[in-house]
Amino acid sequence: MSEQTTLQERRKQETRSRIQAAARKLITERGFEGTTMRGLAREAGVGVGTIALHFSDKTSLLFSTFFDEIGAVSQRAVSTAPRDGSLRTIFLHLLRVMYGYYGEHILFLRSVVKEALFATGEWRTRFDRQLFEVVGQVAELIEARKATGEVRRGASGADAAMVCWSLYVNGLIDGLNRETFDAEAQVARVAPLLDVVLVGVLVEPSQGGEHG
Repeated sequence: MSEQTTLQERRKQETRSRIQAAARKLITERGFEGTTMRGLAREAGVGVGTIALHFSDKTSLLFSTFFDEIGAVSQRAVSTAPRDGSLRTIFLHLLRVMYGYYGEHILFLRSVVKEALFATGEWRTRFDRQLFEVVGQVAELIEARKATGEVRRGASGADAAMVCWSLYVNGLIDGLNRETFDAEAQVARVAPLLDVVLVGVLVEPSQGGEHG
């Protein structure tokens, strides 16, 4: 790749990021419906045509901003999970990181999540891909605990990870419906339900690691 091509790509990414930042600001202030493409162009300091070069419509702009961010946050949550802690400790860490992101950007994300949960087409495909990736990573964390004797050999890491995902989403929607999104409060609400799930996968103290 030539130096000129690299510079063009960098400028393209800078413009894209500026448009996404403008979308975040205006959607936070005016909501999704109250944000117009002309308003976005003015805020980003570009022409409407320039936005169209990067995003086909307002929904694509909204989703691209969200999926880029939530993908990075979920990867950070998994990569920073304390591998030497208990499975419960790891799960609570994941919740704190994920809910912390929503707590910091509540006004913007209320609009996003409502739209994203019912995404179709390419965005549904991307949503599913990111979901399966992070759920798969959580499943691996669960499966790894079989070797340490913390998780029953017969327990399904994939099934447990999907149930935990459901609990996470339930807590997310509950938090978004409140006046303020208190990350720690949402973690506290989900934790008892998480414990119910863990009862089904963890080895009982009297069993040790030998029984399935």
